[in-house]
Amino acid sequence: MFHKYSKDHIPMLKPLVYFDQEDTQTHFRTDEFIFGNQILVCPIQEPNALGRRMYFPKGKWYDFWIQESLSGGKERWVTAELEKIPVYIKAGAIIPKYPVQQYVGEVDIQELILDVYYKLGIETSEVYEDAQDGYDYKKGRYSLRNFKLTGKEKSLTIQQFKDGSFVTGYETLKFNFFGLPFKIGKVQVDNEEVSLKSIRPNGNNTFYIDKNFTLLHLTSK
Repeated sequence: MFHKYSKDHIPMLKPLVYFDQEDTQTHFRTDEFIFGNQILVCPIQEPNALGRRMYFPKGKWYDFWIQESLSGGKERWVTAELEKIPVYIKAGAIIPKYPVQQYVGEVDIQELILDVYYKLGIETSEVYEDAQDGYDYKKGRYSLRNFKLTGKEKSLTIQQFKDGSFVTGYETLKFNFFGLPFKIGKVQVDNEEVSLKSIRPNGNNTFYIDKNFTLLHLTSK
């Protein structure tokens, strides 16, 4: 988000009307906002409230806390525990996650975690990284991973296009897949089939892939 803001002057926090101007229901929703391009946030404004009515823009959204999906284009009641603000992820998004740090460089990052939210269709995401210190990023020493997700009924494809000369310290991407409508039977990385045991040690929808891959293809059994 900061990369987009500094480069293209796109705000990090957007009102719903900025996100979808054609939907008239977004024109007067002033207390909800989009963080970046794919995260919908709805603050709780009443003390001790355990929920509120919330408008979801058109499309499919996933509850960040429990990964359940719902269809947008309507208002819904959402529950909100005192320690959990309502947060929803746009279908097709690939969201990076880092360990909690008290200051830059406190934790040596061993892998980049990417949460992938299934979508029937196409969605793009990006992950920007640099040294987090100094101004070398102005000289091209940054890492920009552009992802294109294509979801079908029985397959999911992720393409990676990388830009920048910065080399990240980690070597592995940890993919967590949510909402897949099929059971994974075959995985191809850069057009070569790989053993599920070699990339999915827990037997679930978490895969470990080399950070330099260009094409990841999952198909059903």
